[in-house]
Amino acid sequence: MPRGPAEVQPTRGTARPGRIVSVKPIHLRILLAAALVAGGSPAFAGLGQSVSGASTAVTTSVTTQQGVTASGAAYTHVQRQLDSGTTVHEYADASGTVFAVAWSGPFLPDLRELLGSSFGALTATAGKGRTSAVSVSRPDLMLVSAGHMGAFEGRAWLPPRLPAGFDPRQLP
Repeated sequence: MPRGPAEVQPTRGTARPGRIVSVKPIHLRILLAAALVAGGSPAFAGLGQSVSGASTAVTTSVTTQQGVTASGAAYTHVQRQLDSGTTVHEYADASGTVFAVAWSGPFLPDLRELLGSSFGALTATAGKGRTSAVSVSRPDLMLVSAGHMGAFEGRAWLPPRLPAGFDPRQLP
């Protein structure tokens, strides 16, 4: 599938823990600030947090699907269509803990809430320069985010929390 100029292409075999894999120029700091000040953002279960504490405020629809990995591990996929037109996906393990999230749409969701305690990794990367695409590879966090005005997408997952047999390449 062809990739646009603002999308991140995974780098295979060159990622080292704690290293930024790919950064392309534009204004991620501005995008992050806009995401933080956006009023009326829905509450999400952030990475590593329990789905049970999440709210479904300001969404036009919520769908929940049960899934099973190739190894037989159960997980839950919650898809939220926000009023802004952005779609957010949350993946939770059998205990209800979110191990992966993904987003795509015309506006960024509240990344501070969606990424939970992993948000600091994104802000640390944003401090490295003006960017619109970023890929973070660490033993405890994988994050890929790209976009421009009107078209944002990203995904993040916690490798140690992935259910056995879950392939993060299946994230939208």
